[in-house]
Amino acid sequence: MKNKIGFNFFFALLAFPIGLALLREFDFETYSFKKSALGILYLITFIVAIYLTFKKKENTTEK
Repeated sequence: MKNKIGFNFFFALLAFPIGLALLREFDFETYSFKKSALGILYLITFIVAIYLTFKKKENTTEK
């Protein structure tokens, strides 16, 4: 059996508001975060949530 890319709805719902907060924290005029530590934390959390949203499903059946 092939491993299929899964879609985890919980992490998708979690990534949406984090992405919006990340956009609010980013200043497009200077291309930097308003508060650096908070922006980096949002960015790391957003990347992890997106990764977990589209993580491949493991094959649980063995033959």
